Amino acid sequence: MKRILLLLPLLFIPACASKKPVIVAMPHAVPGTVLPPGDMESVRYGENLKAYPVGRYIDPNNSLVMHEGHTVYRVETTAKWNLHPNGPANVPLGPALGIVDPAHKDGPLTPEIAAEVERQKAATQALLEQGSRLNQTLGQLSQSVAATKQISEDNARLKSALSLTEQRLETLEEQFRQKQAEATFTTPSTPQSQGTNDW
Repeated sequence: MKRILLLLPLLFIPACASKKPVIVAMPHAVPGTVLPPGDMESVRYGENLKAYPVGRYIDPNNSLVMHEGHTVYRVETTAKWNLHPNGPANVPLGPALGIVDPAHKDGPLTPEIAAEVERQKAATQALLEQGSRLNQTLGQLSQSVAATKQISEDNARLKSALSLTEQRLETLEEQFRQKQAEATFTTPSTPQSQGTNDW
């Protein structure tokens, strides 16, 4: 047992020995080049986000909880590398020329195209003017319809008043005829006066 106690410190002595520190050489940082936004699609596609408005709903896990309406944002497609870049193509057997990708550049502007654009602008302007005139006409028409409705309501009131007046007039005429008939039956006949002119 004493031997073990004597050997034990000998085992710990190498653990206390100092070692040279390991130096890790890090490479120097090289600044990167930021790609312009137009060239990003040729290297990596961005992620597509969509917003979905959600109305009120009851929590499916707890029917005592209702969630207020809010917007849910969802990543439709994640970012991924573009393995089919649309780089400029070189024409063989000649000087190296870059073919312009028509999707990234406007086409040539010919006089015919310019004339067609101007014609379309004029047609659009005429259409806008016709729309404003149509809106004015519709406004006047709605005012006329309201006035016509008021006139028809006034006419209906006048008709009802006229029919009521005609009924009252007929009633008065009937009463007048009755009184006239009663007057002819109740008045005594007057004797004819005898005068010298009788023949």
